[in-house]
Amino acid sequence: MKYLSLILITVLISCNPQVEQTDVKQRDNEFPHFEPAVSPDRVMLSIPGDAATSRAVSWRTVFSITGSYGEIAVLDPSPEFEDKVIKVTGTNSPWEEGSQVSMGHKVIFENLMPGTKYAYRVGDGENWSEWFQFRTSMAKDEPFAFLYFGDVQNDIKSLGSRTLRQAYTHFPEADFMLFAGDLVSRSTEEYWREFFYAGGWIFGMMPSVVTPGNHEYDKPENQPRTFSKHWNQIYSAPTNSPSEEYYNRNYYLDYQGVRFISFDSPALGENREDSTLVISWLNKTLAENPNRWTVVFTHYPVYSCSQGRNNEKYRNTIQPLLEKYSVDLVLAGHDHTYCRGFNPEEIKNQGKNMPMYVVSVAGPKMYGLNTSFWSERMGSLTQLYQHVSVSREKLEFKTFTAAGELYDHFIISKNEKGINTFIEGPEIASINQRTEIPESALEKYSEDELELYKGKFKK
Repeated sequence: MKYLSLILITVLISCNPQVEQTDVKQRDNEFPHFEPAVSPDRVMLSIPGDAATSRAVSWRTVFSITGSYGEIAVLDPSPEFEDKVIKVTGTNSPWEEGSQVSMGHKVIFENLMPGTKYAYRVGDGENWSEWFQFRTSMAKDEPFAFLYFGDVQNDIKSLGSRTLRQAYTHFPEADFMLFAGDLVSRSTEEYWREFFYAGGWIFGMMPSVVTPGNHEYDKPENQPRTFSKHWNQIYSAPTNSPSEEYYNRNYYLDYQGVRFISFDSPALGENREDSTLVISWLNKTLAENPNRWTVVFTHYPVYSCSQGRNNEKYRNTIQPLLEKYSVDLVLAGHDHTYCRGFNPEEIKNQGKNMPMYVVSVAGPKMYGLNTSFWSERMGSLTQLYQHVSVSREKLEFKTFTAAGELYDHFIISKNEKGINTFIEGPEIASINQRTEIPESALEKYSEDELELYKGKFKK
């Protein structure tokens, strides 16, 4: 179990509270009008259970507002639909533990109709949000699409925002947004303020499906590491976690023929019992999967993408399960670069599906690509988002830059026996890989590694 301690040490080293606190102070004056009010703000839509019949909404107000209600109706283009509205009572608690500045609220809409568009609003019964709209999933396997983002994390207001907004503008009909951890650099009011500023009303229209990153954990000085106090206030996931502690962190969501599994990789290393618990839960969740497709999304990459990282012990623990159960797609963040490829040692494995491993980054924090060159497609110094469409027969994966330009494209075709065939998009041959090393990352390369790097990407 030595690898558990190594993972935890890596997590702690990656945080730099002193630098980030300075950044926070510099940002304090950038949001003078973003204090809580009697009317709801920070409206977040998520999926708390059966995607065909339920949705959850969280929001924030001033502390004195203790009424928590949601009103919902089948979407009607006429503004006169008040007689069709159903009112639901929610819950509330301080937005930040121990604070009396703002109140967090949450409501869960249940018993909805599959494949149906709804309008909803939230408030205290007198002060309401605007009306938002969403559509429930189908109760059967039907084609759908989702957006996938790697780490947003830093400079969210100024630069992370453009990736989120471009992705939504490009694909407004996507079913949900999937985040592979490190949504914020620190789970503090200042960073969540930027995150909600970046997503704005989009978060109230398109559900978020999330997994934690190491930056969702905090390490107070001389105290044990703690998980985000905001996370469960904001998000609601299906209640199929291995224990109450891991609610909203380790869970699965079945969506129109796909099992999406959130695996909280930074949780490994907390203690031996919990690590055994989450690994056993993952094994069971994969073994009992009735869906045709499987997507695991987690923060730490199985194969590292950035220079100076190679979490071999983590890989040796998690990879056998992913490959044993023929997971189709593994989505990760953490490395602030882009890579996608199969297990290079098993790529010729016949008669068994091998996972496609993908690492991506949505925010502006950038590292340099590593020199293992395991992947078929790489990218550095580029903010990206992904559009993934799934049907019974195929999974189509497209990566776009923050400028809306296609960067990567592949298809995984699945036959009636469930065997996959990989097809690379024909456009990729004419799209140059972006492989510039950020100046801040140059020190991580030896002279020999730089020569190897130049040789690989000399074109």
